[in-house]
Amino acid sequence: MNELPRNDVLKILKQQFLSGNLKEYDHKYDKIVAAWEKSRAAGAEAHTVRLSDDCRDLHVFDRIDDISKCHLAYFRDYYESRSTALERMGGAMFYLDTKLTAFHKSGSASLLNELKSRGLRIGTQFSVENVGVFAGNTAPEKPFVTCFSAGEGHYCDILTPYACIARYGETSAGPGFHAVTVIFLPLDKCFKNSVNSATFMLEAGDFTYKNRILYPHIERRFHLLEQSVQCSTDITLLVDDTGVVVFANSRFENEFGMHITSVIGSSLRDSFPELSFVLKSLRSGKEISAGNTALGGAGKRYYVECLAIKENNKVIGLKVSIKTAEQIRKYSARAERNNAVYNFQDIIAVGAAMKRVKNEAKAAASSPANVLITGESGTGKELFAQAIHNASSRFAGPFVPISCGGFSRETVETVLIGTEKNPGKFIQADGGTLFLDGISEMSQDMQSFLLRFLEDGIVTPIGSRRSVHADVRVIAAAGSEVLQKVKDGSFRLDLYYRLNVLRIDLPPLRERQADMQELSNYFVTLLSAGYGKNIFSVSAETVERFKRSSWPGNLRQLKNTIERSVLKAEDGHELEVADVEEDFTPLQTDRPALSAGAPFDVRDAEAERIIDALIKHNGNKAKTARYLGMSRGTLYSRLRELEDEGVMI
Repeated sequence: MNELPRNDVLKILKQQFLSGNLKEYDHKYDKIVAAWEKSRAAGAEAHTVRLSDDCRDLHVFDRIDDISKCHLAYFRDYYESRSTALERMGGAMFYLDTKLTAFHKSGSASLLNELKSRGLRIGTQFSVENVGVFAGNTAPEKPFVTCFSAGEGHYCDILTPYACIARYGETSAGPGFHAVTVIFLPLDKCFKNSVNSATFMLEAGDFTYKNRILYPHIERRFHLLEQSVQCSTDITLLVDDTGVVVFANSRFENEFGMHITSVIGSSLRDSFPELSFVLKSLRSGKEISAGNTALGGAGKRYYVECLAIKENNKVIGLKVSIKTAEQIRKYSARAERNNAVYNFQDIIAVGAAMKRVKNEAKAAASSPANVLITGESGTGKELFAQAIHNASSRFAGPFVPISCGGFSRETVETVLIGTEKNPGKFIQADGGTLFLDGISEMSQDMQSFLLRFLEDGIVTPIGSRRSVHADVRVIAAAGSEVLQKVKDGSFRLDLYYRLNVLRIDLPPLRERQADMQELSNYFVTLLSAGYGKNIFSVSAETVERFKRSSWPGNLRQLKNTIERSVLKAEDGHELEVADVEEDFTPLQTDRPALSAGAPFDVRDAEAERIIDALIKHNGNKAKTARYLGMSRGTLYSRLRELEDEGVMI
């Protein structure tokens, strides 16, 4: 006995389903039966052969926005070509909006008239309630997937004479344009070729959009990328994974006198054999750099850098950048002028104390005033100084650091003032920041030179009659001993006023408990990478051990400790307590203040009180006298007595 055609089987199954007698059937029809159940639950009428006007929604044209109308006009030639193809196939097409209402039609006029006689026309709402489940109202659930339904697989008789192919392009028809496209084919014309053609027609709509709408954006992006390489100060080549040159910028042509067209499309090894060494990167995937490389016939020397371009960890090409000797000299000079490499994002601040200090430093960066950074050795004073410089309006200017200890008078003049041929630090820092590290170690001569410079910014180079003005901002760093130096007269109080306009006090590491985990992991990651080891975290137990230590060397000591431990630790593990050097100083809860010196007698205490008040009021003696509750005459008398005792005010 011959097997019944699929459509006949479905007709019998549907009759059984509608009469309630469907019991056993081939499970390959499960999805169709589920669609019938959904249709019946939605209230669709199975024996409907014509929809009434109640199933139309003419407000669809109010919902079609200007973008959609523009799209239909813009693609008119494309839609007309689709309509012509459908007409030859005997098919028809409806465009449905997001409420499944038809707002546009095309294709065979005779089929469109037949569908219209059944109530399927512009304004018809192809909802499950009206026509049952079919490809057109299933497509929105499957964007960019072509859906198919046919014949007796449809629940409602109104659709059983047709095969329906539908596709929903959520953005396939342009920005803001959402539509379901449904193609109707009479069953007697529903052949494999016609179904394939209809499917291709729907999927080509996505392709058309990408070419007509997206391509201008892609073209513009490509143009911008190309121009960014053309505008580069480097000579640039792009090489594909076979070693063929696919791009060269105009600087290549200008430098080497080779026309770009003679290089593009040719092997790098053949067209520019001096650069063939970079092709090793295609195999290794590693960056290659080479200085003092002779290129071209003139024997000029260049710096060559090759970067492997990867996709999914596979090398797909190379970017070759070539710098001239003149560029290298310029970059080197710029690097010498600006040694500031750290920014605020490099400063770890988890705890409240460090967050407050970091915010104070950011506020200082927005001010032109001089800054004094205080803290124990190793707390990161230069790190903060660099971050302030790089966040300030002077970020493009030089950052010139000076370590202030051990200068004789002659050395001070040479270093700070310099000559016309060899300018000193004051002039080198013009337009930027002068960082004075360890100001409490300054000699009296250096203090005098600095104070004079801070008063007017004028420098007269040694042996010159011409004075030069230097626009310099000063950031100074000192340990907690600087106040004691002021009190004992070895550091000038007036210079202290000049430097201490804005003050930032950095906490020692032992007071940064909340930051310890982040700091430890940062140093482990940094040092592991440097030594080629695979250790990227510190165990919680080790961090707790760190928190119980006093760290007299602060961050510098923490880094050194972790560095030694990384070298000893086993790869692939956390840094454990056993890996850590046993050189910690236990944390003392009652340790004396680090700034405490010899105890003052009553006379010393009065002097300290007066000096502290002067510092607090930036040397303003009237405010200082009011603050201390004494007359200005009494204050001046006390100050003269202090000067007689050798305290510099």
